[in-house]
Amino acid sequence: MQNKTTLIRNIIASGLLLFALAAQDNPVAQAQERSTFLLRLNCVDTGAGNWASQTEDVAVGKAVYTSRLYMGSGDSKASFTCRLQPNEEEVIFQELRLAFGMRDNDRGSPDVTVNIYLDGVQARSVTVSPGKAEVISGLDVTSTENVSIEAVCSSQFQYCDRVYFWDASLTIAP
Repeated sequence: MQNKTTLIRNIIASGLLLFALAAQDNPVAQAQERSTFLLRLNCVDTGAGNWASQTEDVAVGKAVYTSRLYMGSGDSKASFTCRLQPNEEEVIFQELRLAFGMRDNDRGSPDVTVNIYLDGVQARSVTVSPGKAEVISGLDVTSTENVSIEAVCSSQFQYCDRVYFWDASLTIAP
């Protein structure tokens, strides 16, 4: 009987040791990243074109993405501004991440330049072409009060097709 009890104790101790070691090596088990969709904040229209939160599957670069936001600059520009601080949840946002592109079947469209402004200062500018996906990440917004996104058509004489965003997220600081 004592051998059986010792064996059970050893199995339990080994299991606990294994679990403790596995938890140390797995950072995902220790911390989970929280984020929110940019348009869940207070956002206002600031351009001549249009934008909307709309879920739609689009093909960009021969891959399918589920877009949650589009910006249509037309032959000028579309833009909106979102207030990060203060916010209703009283959270601090850490990083802005954007992933976007123009559809594969918009090949005749001129390019569109996407500009990102943090408190009115341009932080990034990326020109996107039909069939091309872009990612902007690592934009530190910890001390930012307002974020503006602007889509500018490269032609004043030809209509630019929409830019679709499948990621427009703000990481929440722990």
